[in-house]
Order: sequence, then structure tokens, then C-alpha cells
Amino acid sequence: MKQEANGPSRHTVYLALGANIGERLKNLKTALQELRTIMSIQTVSSIYETEPVGYLEQPRFLNMVCMGETELAPQDLLHFVKRIEVILGRQPGIQNGPRPIDIDILFYDRLQIDEGTLIIPHPRLKERTFVLAPLAEIAPDFVSPDTGETVAELLQKLPQEDIRKDSMGLRMEP
Repeated sequence: MKQEANGPSRHTVYLALGANIGERLKNLKTALQELRTIMSIQTVSSIYETEPVGYLEQPRFLNMVCMGETELAPQDLLHFVKRIEVILGRQPGIQNGPRPIDIDILFYDRLQIDEGTLIIPHPRLKERTFVLAPLAEIAPDFVSPDTGETVAELLQKLPQEDIRKDSMGLRMEP
């Protein structure tokens, strides 16, 4: 990794977390705890409960977004979040199927990356209300490097009826 005169580079990252099987809330909390070992989490959205997308015969999801800083390179961050998914019980299965945890890298600084298994900004970000709503809560003015539009502008283009903040008012501290 590139070293600067003042030490390692810090990178701003936005991550989406979702869970729909097992103890959904506990899985989100545990994932955040694991993420704190490699990044300083600065902002966490509310938790949203949403219908599944794609494969519909599964439980509702709890979704949230966090923003923080890390010294990890993009590929290293991807490997780390995939390791968290495995630790929390995620197994290969149906695409968009049920999972105890899903962690996606939405943005890494303002970079555009396309390296096969790693595409940033997340390629389906613009289609997903369940990601854009919590992201707009914490970073409405963040400009997507691939579209030049703010997160709030991207969210306005999508239907809003399929998401709601969790009725229990759940929110985790950064």
C-alpha cells in the first residue's frame, strides 16, 4: 500500500449491510463490530426493513449503510468483508437468496474500479431503494463518480413504497 510522509493513506468507504435469516439485528451488530477492527466507522444509518429483491420467497431484510475510513486497499477490504460474511454463516446459494449477512462496498473514496470480482461504485446501487434510502440518510450530497449525480438524486428516481425504517426505531451507534 502507498505510504505517505504522515503514514498510511486513509480512505473513505461506504458499505451496505443486509441480513434476512437468523438473528438479523445481532448479525448486523456483529458485522459492525468486525468492521471496526479494520476501519473507523464514523456514521451509521437507521435500520430499514425491506422486501427481498430478485428471489422473493424469503424473509424480509434489515438493511443499513455505514461510512468510515480504512487503510485497506480496495481488494483487501473486499476480502475482509467476505470473511465476515463466512464467519457469520453465509454460504454459497441462490443468487439474491436468503443470507445471515451481506456486506457490499458501495463507494471507495471517489474511485471507479472494475476488477472482475470488485466493481466500485457497486454496479446495482442505482437500482436499489433499500441501499439508496439509508445511504441518502447519511450522505445525501455524496456524488456518485460514475453518474455525477448525488445519492439523493439517485434515490428520487426510484419507488419508495417498498422500504420503511424499522418500526422499533432501531439505530446503531457509529
